[in-house]
Amino acid sequence: MEEKRKHKRYRLETTDLNGKMSLAEKVEIIDISVGGVALKADRRLNPGREYVLRLGDKWKTIEVIGVVVRSALSGFETRSDGAQVAVYSAGMKFRQDTAEAINEFLKSMTVSRKEILPTAVDRRCSVRFKITMPGAKILSYPANFSVKEISQSGFRIETDQRLEKGSVIPMTLSLNNDETDHFNGRVASCTPISTSPEDDRYEVGVAFLDLTEKDRNLLKEFIGYLAEMEKNGSRGAECR
Repeated sequence: MEEKRKHKRYRLETTDLNGKMSLAEKVEIIDISVGGVALKADRRLNPGREYVLRLGDKWKTIEVIGVVVRSALSGFETRSDGAQVAVYSAGMKFRQDTAEAINEFLKSMTVSRKEILPTAVDRRCSVRFKITMPGAKILSYPANFSVKEISQSGFRIETDQRLEKGSVIPMTLSLNNDETDHFNGRVASCTPISTSPEDDRYEVGVAFLDLTEKDRNLLKEFIGYLAEMEKNGSRGAECR
């Protein structure tokens, strides 16, 4: 992060400020059934967490919610820029109320082969398909973060999600009980801070983008609150 900043950045210690961001990734679907899906992604999916999977082609698109039941590192792939990226395999179980929509979607698609897996192997009595038709397969999910420092131009957050530098992400901040800031944030930096491979944690620097006048006023009021705390000698907000 830059040493010289246009705006003061305030450190939040006893003042809790949390937010959410909407993340989306393209994934490779290995196979799918009305009960669940096996896929590969360049992001580790957390078991027990709900994700929204958008399935579609140029004729039809549906969104279904699934829960990750397994996730493991499957290898690495080399991108066009020469960088090596970790690839994870995951299995998701769809919610029961999505079965009809998925079934209709699968019927409408061209499939190359279908096979019924033994119950002893899959424990799901459903037909699985190998999808060969190219289409948009997007995985999206809300992710939480906690704010460590904030200024009028951006903030530093802590999250369990690795964010690509330069990416623009929809975010929300609840700066008071009645109002919520909705904005896009540009990732300026992303540094791993976890000490264990099982506990992914990242420190991320984010710049505010396209704030509305209302959102800027909300942010200004919150910054003013932190400044007043500092002025009064409160230990709940330190400035650097």
